Amino acid sequence: MRQQDAVGIGLSGLCLVHCLGLPLLISLAPTVFWLENEITHITLACLALLIALGAARSWPEGWIGGGISLLAATGLGLLFFGGFAEIEESSEQIVTSIGAIALAGAHIIAWQRGRHPVFAG
Repeated sequence: MRQQDAVGIGLSGLCLVHCLGLPLLISLAPTVFWLENEITHITLACLALLIALGAARSWPEGWIGGGISLLAATGLGLLFFGGFAEIEESSEQIVTSIGAIALAGAHIIAWQRGRHPVFAG
């Protein structure tokens, strides 16, 4: 697995854990409220953007590479929208979760295409 895609998959997983598990964690241990800080959202979203941009340099060319890039851009857009738009908490969780899954999917597809260059398009 290429390192940048592996980091991207891991970071997307961290976003999911942050988004879905944090409300429960805060209710059980209120001392971790700082994890819900806006700085945490900005940091995770910017890290996801940097990793995706770095990984995209080695993604396949052609229509498959374009599809991977579109999926990643959609995921990043949803992460930023969910994290920064003034929407309900439940909607924010749904939007950012879908964004994290889409971004992880882009990294997984790119990794698979890198492993099997015959099918790289």
